[in-house]
Amino acid sequence: MKINAINNFMTVKPLQKFAFKGEVQNPIAPISKVNLNQPKADVFETKTEKEPVVKNEIAAEKKEDKFELPKDREFKKPVLATNEKPYCQFDQEKVDLFVNAREKAIPALTEMLNNAKDEGEICEGLYIANAMAMENVKGVDKMYYGTFSKFNEEKSPNVQSLLSGVYRRILVPDTFGPLVKMLANNIKEPHQNPPFDPNESIGGAILELIKAPKINPL
Repeated sequence: MKINAINNFMTVKPLQKFAFKGEVQNPIAPISKVNLNQPKADVFETKTEKEPVVKNEIAAEKKEDKFELPKDREFKKPVLATNEKPYCQFDQEKVDLFVNAREKAIPALTEMLNNAKDEGEICEGLYIANAMAMENVKGVDKMYYGTFSKFNEEKSPNVQSLLSGVYRRILVPDTFGPLVKMLANNIKEPHQNPPFDPNESIGGAILELIKAPKINPL
């Protein structure tokens, strides 16, 4: 009996195939055809439209910040002091443009002095620097290193007077030594028939540095 039961259990009829009538609705697409990482189209459109606008705005702001003299105006050339007129003359309209632009005009003034070709251009730049310092324009004192200091050895009474006038305004401690040297050289080798005495301006700048708080070079 047991043997017959085992034989009956081992004898398994093959599975019959079943056919479904009709077609399967909404077949599932193969996985290989589904792109799960496909971004939306508006993501790329937003970036490509906004980035150029931002760059253009930054460029426009930088262009507006740069100070330049109007190219359609012709300014008067500086006139140096003479024995008949012991003072220099400069185009006040040009001076006012620098002063009114304030900090934005510092790079232009620096370039103007660094590229000065003669005594007149040097004096004009120093006069403008003095006018800006009188209006408390920030950054004029930083021009000493690399710009004003280039004229410490100048022998011209005009340059010496205007330069010491600037130093009297900005009160940079490092100007004390060059001023004393300038005064000593003028005493040793006086100017011949100058339109004015530059030592008055030099001495005044030295006194202001001595009196200035937190400097006291002596």
